Amino acid sequence: MYIDYTDVEKPNGERATSSLPSTGANVVVLSADPVLIDLLRDSLADNHRVWRADDAAHAADLIVAAGNAVLLADSSLADQDTRDLVTRVHEQFPDLAIIVAGRRDDEAELAELVSKGVIFRFLHKPASADRIRTFVEATLRRQQRGADTPAAVQRTGATSAKLKALTMPSIRLDSAGTRSWLRRSLLLIPLALIILLLATWKPWAKPGDMVPANDGQPTSADASRESAVQKLLDSAGLALSRGELVEPPGQNALELYRAVLARDPDNRVAQRGIDRVADELLAQAEKALMDQDLAALASAVDAARAARPDHPRLDFFTSQLERELLRSSTPGKPLRPAGIATAPTDAPKSAQTPTPAPAPVSARSDASRVQGLVLLANERIRSNQLVGGTDSAHAYLLSARRIDPADPGVQRGVAALAALLQTNARKAISEGRLDEASEWVHQAVELDVDRPEVAELRSELEVARLGNVREDRARLFTLANQRIAQGRLIEPAADSARHYLDLLRASDPAYEGLAETSALLAGKALAEARRLAATGNSSGAEALLKAANDAGAPATEVAAAATEIARARVAVSPPKPVAPAVLPENEMHRTHFVAPEYPSRALERGTTGWVDIEFTVARDGSTRDATVRGSEPMGVFDRAALESVVRWRYEPRVVDGIVVDQRVAARVRFQLKD
Repeated sequence: MYIDYTDVEKPNGERATSSLPSTGANVVVLSADPVLIDLLRDSLADNHRVWRADDAAHAADLIVAAGNAVLLADSSLADQDTRDLVTRVHEQFPDLAIIVAGRRDDEAELAELVSKGVIFRFLHKPASADRIRTFVEATLRRQQRGADTPAAVQRTGATSAKLKALTMPSIRLDSAGTRSWLRRSLLLIPLALIILLLATWKPWAKPGDMVPANDGQPTSADASRESAVQKLLDSAGLALSRGELVEPPGQNALELYRAVLARDPDNRVAQRGIDRVADELLAQAEKALMDQDLAALASAVDAARAARPDHPRLDFFTSQLERELLRSSTPGKPLRPAGIATAPTDAPKSAQTPTPAPAPVSARSDASRVQGLVLLANERIRSNQLVGGTDSAHAYLLSARRIDPADPGVQRGVAALAALLQTNARKAISEGRLDEASEWVHQAVELDVDRPEVAELRSELEVARLGNVREDRARLFTLANQRIAQGRLIEPAADSARHYLDLLRASDPAYEGLAETSALLAGKALAEARRLAATGNSSGAEALLKAANDAGAPATEVAAAATEIARARVAVSPPKPVAPAVLPENEMHRTHFVAPEYPSRALERGTTGWVDIEFTVARDGSTRDATVRGSEPMGVFDRAALESVVRWRYEPRVVDGIVVDQRVAARVRFQLKD
């Protein structure tokens, strides 16, 4: 049931024909629906002012401040009970005209308030601009009529009260003169009444009152012109509220709104409706992305692109879709199951025309693939993932360029990435990070753009490398001379004069001063070799003699030093003592003993036995090279015996005053205690 009290009759049955104030009225809208607010402003912009209230208290303040106001309350407010809100507002402002916007379910709940006149109009959502303007102007006319009658009554009552309150002084008058004056003054009463009526009505300020009003009802011509569009809008709004965004064919919100635009290209309700469809589709895409539902994500993105290809959030979801497609391990899998239709891309089709099923991934056009790769590349550029692996701007742009080198998006992306790579390379060069700079330059070379710029960068990199090389060589030369002065000729191996001279010689054999420093090292090494030979340290003397020879010492001096070292070795080396081949273990003095661990399996079974073992007592008293010579039972106790002997310690064997290694034999017994 649609309740509409557009025509208000006077008590005598005549049609009211009051008009609107020429200065316009203030429409206070209490709603959070941007489509409704925009429609109000668009439809009333020429005649009235629209004020948006944040809540009921704010609406009351605006009503008080506005004076001649109309309240339009949206029943979809989540934090307000519409019935209670309207009742409270009516109690506070009994003469205020109230319009409620909502759906048919809300109308049924508020029917009682509509019938009582508390709610003057109920506006169905979604509504057209013309219907909103018609309702508001009818409400204002009703309010104007309601405001005029109490004012007249008030003026009459006030006049009567004043006449009753006046007490005139008694004055004696001539009765004949009085009657004559009254007869003359009666002629002036009609004229005074006409003047008073004109002053009250002011017809010159309201020329619209001279034309009979239709009380807000559209004419038959307007109704016939708008009926088709309004029916489509109502059907589209109903489909949108049901969530029928792109399905079923011919009866979905998107096709119905497009049908409106085909008849009325400037219809703002249809334009905003398509925006709402795109928003809802992208909300579905967001949910599908969170649920990792690739098929639903692709379907929602395709439908949103068909609805509003310039939607500001579409690029993000397109890039997310491309990323998921690249990560998918089954590239031949369809984006969504066959039979799920995409949104229409042209004008609305009839309900009998089936929507084709989407194509699989393998059938997507090269243009779509290039667009997806460019979107991914742009996202990686924004997140500074320029190079490195397959998930980088560099990799995506190279892939897109292989598909379509002439694509403008690819060319712009390549140019932007090349500029960033060159900037990073130049910064790394200035900070001395030459290896990193080399990598940036290499990536820029692969893009094959700005060749002169890249060539200049490579030149700068080579110059920086040469500068570093010169600095490194000078540092090596300085360190070599410092170590010679400190007497650190060949030890420690990684921080000696020989080490630094070897590095410098490998880098630049012709380095200035290298020959002189090498000769200095050779002389110092020969002198130190002779000194060590004289003290009996033949091995140290031989190492220094080799270093002197490598450093370029004269051959005659090297030969003379070698002779001296040989003579010193013969002079100080006593004859090598001969130790017995194998001694029994009881002839050695053991200083530390570790009992073998009894094998658990042998312990459980009560097995006993022995192991004959032979090992070497080294010159430091430790044991090594232990072997099993025999065992009983075979293989049961061998490992335990070997592990025990390794930890035994002895006093070393001394033969003719010389400490020597000694081979020792022992039997290790494994017995159980009673």
